[in-house]
Amino acid sequence: MFRVLPGSGWSVGSVPIMNYNWESEDWTIPLNLVVSKTTHFGNTPLKIELEFNYYVEQPDAFGPEWMIGLNITPVVPNFIERWIR
Repeated sequence: MFRVLPGSGWSVGSVPIMNYNWESEDWTIPLNLVVSKTTHFGNTPLKIELEFNYYVEQPDAFGPEWMIGLNITPVVPNFIERWIR
């Protein structure tokens, strides 16, 4: 995993999740790019993230070649941090 923080709420990184099935000895290996921006929608801070995966290796010919994901996550206060202070 790597992440670059260019500033102004932007983040660019990669979090490839590889899988191996030891019974069939098959791999699923994606090339992954994630771009996100933390911004406000009204008074609510949101993290908007767009993820691209290209599968270099997949278990069969009918598996996905590409995947695009969109995540929208509200940013909430960390209540545990308050207890630790």
